[in-house]
Amino acid sequence: MMEKVIEVSHLTKEYKNLKAIDDLSFNVYQGEILGLLGPNGCGKSTTINSILSLLKYQEGFIKVFGKEMKPDSYDLKAKIGVIFQEVAVFDELNVYDNINYFCGLYIRDKKQRKQYVDDAINLVGLNDFKKFLPKQLSGGLLRRLNIACGIAHKPKLIFLDEPTVAVDPQSRNHILDGIKKLRDQGATIVYTTHYMEEVTDVDYVFVMEKGKVVLEGEPRSVFSNIDTLKKLRLDVPVAANLAHKLKDEGVNLEGDIIDDHELIAAIEKLIR
Repeated sequence: MMEKVIEVSHLTKEYKNLKAIDDLSFNVYQGEILGLLGPNGCGKSTTINSILSLLKYQEGFIKVFGKEMKPDSYDLKAKIGVIFQEVAVFDELNVYDNINYFCGLYIRDKKQRKQYVDDAINLVGLNDFKKFLPKQLSGGLLRRLNIACGIAHKPKLIFLDEPTVAVDPQSRNHILDGIKKLRDQGATIVYTTHYMEEVTDVDYVFVMEKGKVVLEGEPRSVFSNIDTLKKLRLDVPVAANLAHKLKDEGVNLEGDIIDDHELIAAIEKLIR
């Protein structure tokens, strides 16, 4: 049986008259990518901040690696990497020195730290930019640097909060490929986004609205609820949306289609 890395039970967080999180319960298992999907303001970031004990909450409990998460749980936090939506790097340090600094907060051995920094640079594809200052980087490269700083110490649990907002397609692909590589290396990942096409390859998806989970399951199962997803103002992947429309028109496409390759294969099979 897979180990529970995160346990959230009956979590409730209120701001005056607003319930940002409403009786939320879920588990995340070792080696899994969990996609938290939902429109802006649905409670994704509040959930992460509550798990990290950066916010106080009114009800419920949270365990990470089997222990209660508290503001002073430094032993747990050393095993965690966090990449927030806002880029947080030092303007006066170049790419290499930024990553080396953040890695050094956890890894004291210089030889080991050098290897870890090199690994992080390779993962996010910044080998050609080691000596660049942050102000010399494009928005996409800057986000890659932000991710490298957060994962360089090889954390066992990684939170990525909207990591691809306003990035170019090349950087987005680098980031998404890097997330899968981190999972393959044994990390457990919680990934928030409002771009549905970014969670087609995750292990499990929660769709949130007004602090509650309204849909959950494997991506293929969740994406079959096209009408519900549209009501939540989420960007349904073009292939899934087109397949849904074709089925409504009576075209007999097999299965729940979630990407371009599957749609093309289904149409080719149909016309043979």
